[in-house]
Order: sequence, then C-alpha cells, then structure tokens
Amino acid sequence: MGKALSLVPVLPPHAVYPNAPTLILDGDMDVIVPLEETTRVATLFPATSFFVVPEAGHGTFLWSNCAANLESQFIENLHVDDTSCLSEPETVWPAVGRFPLVAASARPAEIDPTGDNEIGLAERKVVTVAVAAATDALQRTMIGSGDGVGLRAGTFHADFGETTSITLDSCAFATDVLVSGTLLWGADKSVVGDLTVTGSGTAGGTLQVEGTWQAAGSVGDFKISGTLGGRKVAVLVPEA
Repeated sequence: MGKALSLVPVLPPHAVYPNAPTLILDGDMDVIVPLEETTRVATLFPATSFFVVPEAGHGTFLWSNCAANLESQFIENLHVDDTSCLSEPETVWPAVGRFPLVAASARPAEIDPTGDNEIGLAERKVVTVAVAAATDALQRTMIGSGDGVGLRAGTFHADFGETTSITLDSCAFATDVLVSGTLLWGADKSVVGDLTVTGSGTAGGTLQVEGTWQAAGSVGDFKISGTLGGRKVAVLVPEA
C-alpha cells in the first residue's frame, strides 16, 4: 500500500503564525475545500475572524453579496462588526429531489406564463431531465479535468476560457432521454445552450436554454424553448 497523504500544511518546523488581523471565509456548500480543513487553518492564526457563509460554495465572495460585504468591512476596518447577513441564506437552492431512472418519474418543468407552450406533462418531465443532464455536466466540469460521463450514459467535454463551452454526447440523466449539444457558460454567469433530445422516453426534438449559473442572489429559472414532438416548448426549470 502507498503511504497515506498528510493533510497537514507544508510548513517550516515550529512555524509561528502572525498575530495580525486575518479574515477567513468558507461556504457551507464548498465541495472543493472541506469546512473541517478551513476550520483548522482558522485556528492557526491568533487574530482570526472566521465566518461560514450559508448556501455559498468555493470562492465564497463570488457566490454571495454577504461574503463580499464582510470582506469590504474587514479591508476597511481590519475587523467585521455587522454579521447580520449570515443569519439567513441569501440564496436558497432548490432541493436536488429525485434522480429519476426514467423521465416519467421526474418532476415536470413549469409552464412559462410568458410563452406559448404546447407540450403536455410527459414532455415537461423530459425537459427537466434534459436540462439536468446539461447542468450535471456543467457542475462537474468545475471539479474535474473537463472530461466526464453522464449520470447514466454518454460523455461530455469542456473547453475553458472566458466562456466555458461544454459539449454533450448522448448524456443521460434518466435512462430513456439522451441529450447532445453545446452549453456555453460566460464570465458574466450567463448560460445559453442548444440541445438535441432523443431516446425512448420522448418524441424528441430540440431545446434552447437561457439563464444563469451560480449568479449571486436568489435562484431564478432557466427559460426553455424549442420543440418536442413537433410541439412548441415554453417552460421554466430552476437554475440549480
């Protein structure tokens, strides 16, 4: 067996940490650096102000206006007086819910009241799992190499830049709906996508996705348009 990796930071022997004002923030949804590790680091500095920001992920200030406010206070005053924004989440993410084996077990997308929707309940469920296949790939490009596999089938590839481009090839979140196409995630957190939907669980067609991903503030909805089975699609799916 190989030697277990140590989680102790690489430091000179008997390191002494400065007794200087230090701000450490962590998000309670950070999937990159565990809260346990951040807490250990915070205990090393004698004059630490340590705050856990609710419903925020890695790069806390990018997720949360609350975190940005705490940083501003610290930079201006070397301490934080007003922590009231930590009392409740700025953003409340919808529950993941089910991981449906087939589209018929999924939650249906909501009808967009501003659009001209023609699809029924069954295809609205198809939209939900189709968008989930795309956002699942988008989420996992952030913690991997950029190449990966769909939850139940298919592959995806990401090209990183000012705009991240994610190409899906027959990705399946539910076994009977396959999704191919491209999703673009901009530096401004905007998301646009053109997806082709096939599989035994759907009449098939194309979907256009518009919205944001990981933008600060309350969770909104992706606006989904296009056609499935020759019928117009105008529905909403949570940006989560």
